[in-house]
Amino acid sequence: MPLVLGRERGWPLWCWIVLGLSAVLVALFATAVAFGVVGLNWQRLPARWHAATVPGGFLLAAVSFAGAGLALRDGTDGGPWLLVALTASGAGLSLAYSPLLTRTLATVRQQDAADASGVLVTAAQLGLLIDVAVFGAVFLGAADDTVPSAGASADALWVTCVALAGAALCGALMSLVRRVGHLR
Repeated sequence: MPLVLGRERGWPLWCWIVLGLSAVLVALFATAVAFGVVGLNWQRLPARWHAATVPGGFLLAAVSFAGAGLALRDGTDGGPWLLVALTASGAGLSLAYSPLLTRTLATVRQQDAADASGVLVTAAQLGLLIDVAVFGAVFLGAADDTVPSAGASADALWVTCVALAGAALCGALMSLVRRVGHLR
């Protein structure tokens, strides 16, 4: 999952620099509001829905990544559809991340909680680092030697969004795999 979350680092900068959207607008709609609102309220869903939150969140993220790529594919600013896609991506990632983190830490013994929390944070940071490198390389490789403008990088962004959607789909599939054994 951290591989999918890393796009949070580069995507707002791309929207700000290349598309010329204001930093406030990007931050407001892209992740802050959606991620925060969903992350703080997912437990209010009926308990029978909790098992579906992680794969559902990844599926929402995958669709929203593809939607963002489609909104920007023609080299325009994406209009309101970009804001819808970015908001949905924040909501989807939060719907996947928050319940997964809760479930993971709920299975840890109290005396191991500090170590488990440290391992999760380290894994998340490493995932962010790898994600920025991998999807940055995808974007730059697809951009080939083009000038970084909205029109010239639209195809590269589409390829990157498809790769992000694929990573989110992998997250959805992996979240459906049952745990076989317990680690001691």
